[in-house]
Amino acid sequence: MRTLLLLAFTVISAFAAEQKHYLREFAPFKSMSGPRLTAALQKDKGAVYIFWLYEFEKSRNGEALKSFQKIAEEYKDTLVMVGIENSPNSSMKPVTPKEIAALTKSAGVTFSIYSGCKAPVEINSYPSIFIFDREGHMLHGGIFPEPDVLEILLKKAAAPVEKKDGKADSKKDGKEAPKTDPKKAA
Repeated sequence: MRTLLLLAFTVISAFAAEQKHYLREFAPFKSMSGPRLTAALQKDKGAVYIFWLYEFEKSRNGEALKSFQKIAEEYKDTLVMVGIENSPNSSMKPVTPKEIAALTKSAGVTFSIYSGCKAPVEINSYPSIFIFDREGHMLHGGIFPEPDVLEILLKKAAAPVEKKDGKADSKKDGKEAPKTDPKKAA
């Protein structure tokens, strides 16, 4: 089983590496609820973008949104979770911000919710997940992986950035190097 998970993770990582998409290529359109995405909010954190459809979540009483909220709470210090309601403009009835807000509130969602997104990839299955590491590199994009693989990807996205010498960058780890007083050092 462990070998199978590692193989799956390797295939997913290789696929994501071949795509070479970056967080900055994804541009959410309209903020609906939760904190607005800012550089300060995203600083030194990985990111998880969840694309979902209002009609599907409404019919399931927001069950997927509730599971996304659990991920957001577990990784609140190291990942930024963004939910993007991405209903197509075709045969579905247009969704109002009030409807989205009511559904996300009933599901207990506290992470950022946006409507629509300019994405560099075609999204044709919902919910879809895009996971980015702290440097903005896409680790996974598309359908949800199995829970064990998802956990591995989330941990990789949340991990501190490695310096060239193999050590974690202390600033990206949230730990500052101790400051010394130049007068005392001399």
